[in-house]
Amino acid sequence: MTTTIPLLHDNHNHVSLYAAFSSCIDISRSAPDAALALLRGLPEDRLSVVRGWKSFELPMTSEELSSLPPIILINFSLHGFVVSDSGVPFLETTVPEVASMRNDQAWCEANVPPIFAAYCGLAGLDAKKLGEYIDRMLPLGIGSSDEMTVPTIQALDVCSSSPYDKRLNYWVAPALYEKMDIARRGLVSGIKLFLDGAVGSRSAAIEGPWIGPGKAMFTYADDVLLAILRRAGAYGTGLSAHAIGELAIEQALSAIEVAVREGARFRTIRLEHVQYIDVNQARRAKDLGIVLSMQPNFTSDSIDYTDRLTESYLKRNNPFRMLIDEVGFEPGRDMLFGSDGMPDGIAYAATQALFPAYPSQRLSLDELVAGYGTAKGVSGTVTLDIDDTERRVSVSGTSPVRLAP
Repeated sequence: MTTTIPLLHDNHNHVSLYAAFSSCIDISRSAPDAALALLRGLPEDRLSVVRGWKSFELPMTSEELSSLPPIILINFSLHGFVVSDSGVPFLETTVPEVASMRNDQAWCEANVPPIFAAYCGLAGLDAKKLGEYIDRMLPLGIGSSDEMTVPTIQALDVCSSSPYDKRLNYWVAPALYEKMDIARRGLVSGIKLFLDGAVGSRSAAIEGPWIGPGKAMFTYADDVLLAILRRAGAYGTGLSAHAIGELAIEQALSAIEVAVREGARFRTIRLEHVQYIDVNQARRAKDLGIVLSMQPNFTSDSIDYTDRLTESYLKRNNPFRMLIDEVGFEPGRDMLFGSDGMPDGIAYAATQALFPAYPSQRLSLDELVAGYGTAKGVSGTVTLDIDDTERRVSVSGTSPVRLAP
């Protein structure tokens, strides 16, 4: 079966970071043996930035890291990285704090924005890389994106001064927002907080238990988060918060309830990911007018992470039917969809939406398209091939694309 949909807007991506990564080696599609062979053959005289490392497929022991050339290996989830022994001196000369704290997972999870800035600096970002990345999204069905964590002021300047500015919505960390002048603040949709880690790095704030190692990691103590929201509530901008585990979701809701009751005001409030939200939390979010920004492609966590998540968590992941049918969230209004760039494009998200591991995770194609929304600043269509036998969706073509007026 084939069907045509418009070019879509990805409501959660990391455009400038992925654009910078475009010159880096990507091992996300490599088999473990092939990836390891590639890593062993990298240059000995410089630091190689490697993206797409999946720790559940290619565990890195201290012995392995001691034998590799100079590399920084960045987790596919963007949460967590490892550095080979020979790569440490190179990292120390460029981002010394990241180098010194590299083995402190709690510090790394609490400092995701500056780590993203370090990644961007190591890989390098310019207008050419930015344009090439955004153009590559068109054949994948994506015409515009929310840039959920602009890593540096320089990256914001590259994006906002480019011809692609109208196709990007910018979100920045609170510390970066406070460094910006009034003109730059006017460019951004809001501030973005990271409240917990990720399943891929075994640091999402789930109650557990985990299978094997795993620990709920919080970026902020409750009182610190509330203080940030009180301050941010006077900015007159939007608020977005990464919250994967139910403990982080609870922390976010409790702090937002207090801050709003005290008078904090935001143009919009979004919770990102919320993969393990329960029905009571969902109703509280609905009452607060919170938008849920979710990733249908992360439904595959219910297949990929059987090594670390119990059956209960595999089933509770991305409970779209509960959110839509029981609580009344509406895709495109107060429920948005994006990819997080894991992977880019609409095909994998559509595959997971139409053919999920559990019925509770299913979305119709109309719901998926509504949750993404049509692209901003550009128009066109994309043709999807939906294979019910193989349970897979692929993109078979795009129409001529034109810039919107």
